[in-house]
Amino acid sequence: MSEARNKPKRIKGFLTVAAFALAGCAGDGEGLDANGEPIVAGPAPNTDFQEIQATIFTPICTACHVGANAPQGLRLDAANSYALLVNVPSAEVPSLMRVNPGNPDASYLVQKIQGNAAVGGRMPLNGPPYLSQAQIDLVRRWITAGAPQSASPPNQLKLMSTIPAAAEVSPAGLDHLTVIFNSDIDASLVGTHTFALRDGFDQEVPFTAQVPPGRPGVVVLKIPQGLLPGSYQLEVHGSGPVSLADNAGHVLDGDADGAAGGDALIPFDVQAGAAR
Repeated sequence: MSEARNKPKRIKGFLTVAAFALAGCAGDGEGLDANGEPIVAGPAPNTDFQEIQATIFTPICTACHVGANAPQGLRLDAANSYALLVNVPSAEVPSLMRVNPGNPDASYLVQKIQGNAAVGGRMPLNGPPYLSQAQIDLVRRWITAGAPQSASPPNQLKLMSTIPAAAEVSPAGLDHLTVIFNSDIDASLVGTHTFALRDGFDQEVPFTAQVPPGRPGVVVLKIPQGLLPGSYQLEVHGSGPVSLADNAGHVLDGDADGAAGGDALIPFDVQAGAAR
């Protein structure tokens, strides 16, 4: 008899809990996707880029997009991909950024992997198979989150890559060098006191250097007249009267010995022939 009396109370309690649960998924739609379904939490956005590199760029895209002959100059190996994507105008459609942080639909990378770009074919170019919807969604989610690079800031400033790379041969008329770091550079330290470019006769080559807008981990050296055929050496100084450092004050480990200080020396050649 007592069990029969308690049953309505139990049912009432269950309905109350259910009502509260439903209230969290109704009303303003918070916590629901565009189809009204609960949003399933994914990896933290600042880990997405590492996943994209490990599962898409490195195993798939670097079949073509690597080294001096990378299509449109887009190198997608781990040392170069982030710096050559985020806030970099597309070579095919310069009005669009390759990756426009916060806006996947206006990012040329997304358009190319979805197959709705105005120019050229869908990527990867030799598909099908193309990227899966899950892979495309991963790229879109990363861009929507602002295209963060890493989970935590580095505790040391390192040179990640240069274009041209060490011992690389570049086409005649090369008019700029790109230097890529693992941290945001203190732009006030960028200039001829922290960078130098010398030809095969040890003569200094004039240039201007700057951190491009929206690309704080990159320094671009522009050579007004372009480089003549021959041998050159780029120097990046982590020692001397003025040393290159990041915005956190970490001085460049130029000689890659694990300690701050030292100079990075990058030799490269410019070939004879018509500029491309």
